[in-house]
Amino acid sequence: MKQQAFFKRISIASPFLLLVLGAAIIAIHLTLSFKTGGSDRQITSVLFWLTATYLIRERQDKLEFQSGPVASLLGALLLSLLLLKSSGYCEESFLIGYPFIAGIALALIAAGFRGLRTYWRELVLLFFSGIPEVLLAKLTDPAPLTAHFASSILWYSGFDVTQSGIYLQLPGGSVQVYSGCSGVVAMTQLLGMSVLFLMLLPLPWKWFQKLLLPVAAVAIGFVVNALRVSLMTILVSQKQMEAFDYWHAGSGSLVFSVIGTFLLVILLKILIELFAPKLPEQEELK
Repeated sequence: MKQQAFFKRISIASPFLLLVLGAAIIAIHLTLSFKTGGSDRQITSVLFWLTATYLIRERQDKLEFQSGPVASLLGALLLSLLLLKSSGYCEESFLIGYPFIAGIALALIAAGFRGLRTYWRELVLLFFSGIPEVLLAKLTDPAPLTAHFASSILWYSGFDVTQSGIYLQLPGGSVQVYSGCSGVVAMTQLLGMSVLFLMLLPLPWKWFQKLLLPVAAVAIGFVVNALRVSLMTILVSQKQMEAFDYWHAGSGSLVFSVIGTFLLVILLKILIELFAPKLPEQEELK
């Protein structure tokens, strides 16, 4: 009983220490992301950490800091493992899972096992910051479907294109749509953005209406990536290898990320207007 009370007193009396600990965990992840991650990963990390912090700040007066010894030790163990791994080589899959694991650890330390329910919004947000990318990449490879869709775009655009599996052939050259260009990153990034919008905006939608946005986000990511693959196929056929490198791995790849996000924002605006509750006066006028 004394041990449990000791842990409880520490948790209740140390919101400032939890703030410092959280800031340190976020700083470590962002440092690693800016050292080893791509530009899209860096932007995503900053955006999702800021959003999670904002959600907590908005209801900071309602939060209770009370944890038990088992939950606190488990949270401390998870953080220790993260810090130990962070001191060595960090592959991208680790950086992707880092925010969600860190979020679970901090929730356990702050509010025990009950914290997993208390901070469910932040945990869901951190989960969708990148983990679906790893899961989707392991469960399936949409490269053949991407190649087929890109081939259709080129064919309907008037190009003499031939598809063979994941290969696209034009008279001047061919490209291979491997897993990295299959659209997994684009689809899961927009999926995460859709969840971020749903968490930030107090939308009085029904559950199936909210489901439309993530589904549409995945579709937008797939189509935009297929357009990018079509463009790179044309550039290869025309021997414009510098332009190909720009759109494939250079800053041009971020342009399509911006286009996808812009389309998602437009769709969100349309859905907000479509699902907006109608006032009695508006219904009478109609």
